[in-house]
Amino acid sequence: MDLSGNHIDDTGTQYLANVLQNNATITELNISNNEISDVGVQYLADMLRNNTTMIALDLSSNAITDIGAQQLFNSLETNKTITKMKLTANKSKYCEAIGITIGIRNDKTLTSIDLRMKQYGDNEMKLLANELYNNKTITELTLRKNNISDIGIKYLADALKDNQVLTILELSYNQIGNNGAQYLNDAFKQNKTLIRLNLGGNPSSYCTTVSAAIQIRNNKTIAKMDLHAKSINDIAMKFLTDTLINNETIIELNLSQNKIGDIGIQYLADALKDNKILTTLNLSDDQIGNNGAQYLHNAFKENKTLIRLNLGGNPSRYCTTVSAAIQIRNDKTITKMDLRSKSIDDIDMQFLTDALINNETITELNLSYNNIGDVGAQHLADILRHNK
Repeated sequence: MDLSGNHIDDTGTQYLANVLQNNATITELNISNNEISDVGVQYLADMLRNNTTMIALDLSSNAITDIGAQQLFNSLETNKTITKMKLTANKSKYCEAIGITIGIRNDKTLTSIDLRMKQYGDNEMKLLANELYNNKTITELTLRKNNISDIGIKYLADALKDNQVLTILELSYNQIGNNGAQYLNDAFKQNKTLIRLNLGGNPSSYCTTVSAAIQIRNNKTIAKMDLHAKSINDIAMKFLTDTLINNETIIELNLSQNKIGDIGIQYLADALKDNKILTTLNLSDDQIGNNGAQYLHNAFKENKTLIRLNLGGNPSRYCTTVSAAIQIRNDKTITKMDLRSKSIDDIDMQFLTDALINNETITELNLSYNNIGDVGAQHLADILRHNK
């Protein structure tokens, strides 16, 4: 039944609701573009409470506020028949969220929901999240460019914690801070279903690594991860490294031009200590000091898989020799190593000479114009004594 654009007011809605009270034939009702307010909506809500026939109701472009929307939502709490309710272009943005949640609850054919640029805030998220708790059909959810903050993300994270259906979640360009990023990381820690989580354009610097962590954990097709120039710091590294432990797919990881210091490097070194997959790691232009260089050297001492480690542009003078040492140890194709003018001193030489023990590929080694003294020369002499 199409009654759109007929200047129906609250009194007219009351008459209509009375007629429809026991109707068993009308399955679709369009009363959009009328003059129905919260009072008229209450009449409809009472009529629909026990209705088992109507499947679609269009109330768009009326004068419904939050109060009327909530009345509809409450009356339909136990109604499993209505699968489509349109409430757009009313006085409240809450209206559209009500319509969407009813669709999520009752429409078992619904697999994808696009709610980008709806100006949804935390209240709308609470409403939406409540319907997602036990949902078993939605595989894609887009909430891009809304006004969702950490509070709304908490509602969503709690709802999706045990979800085993959702594979794609788009939350870019919202108002997600560090707490919100943490809520999502915790919620999806044990979740193996979500493959893509987009958190780009949010205030929190943690968002990039939380997204990457979930992708690394669950997407078994991904072999390369480029996270250069993402403002990743030590705390953000903790999110990422937790997922790298036991990872068996990532062979290349680029973390250059970030803000990773020695603490973040320790997290990474611990995670990669027994890794047998990663071959290329780029940590250039970060904030790695002497301790960080030592952590990496220790972590990869027994590792035979990593071939290329780029540590250029970091504060520590040890970085050059740690990179060279790992390449010498593991890259069986390299025959020449040019380390001239690298400010290498006696301590650096210890890193380098450890890797040269039993080396069977390097035929040329240039260490000219460095700061190598008698102690460093002794380290080198000791390992070259038996070199053939």
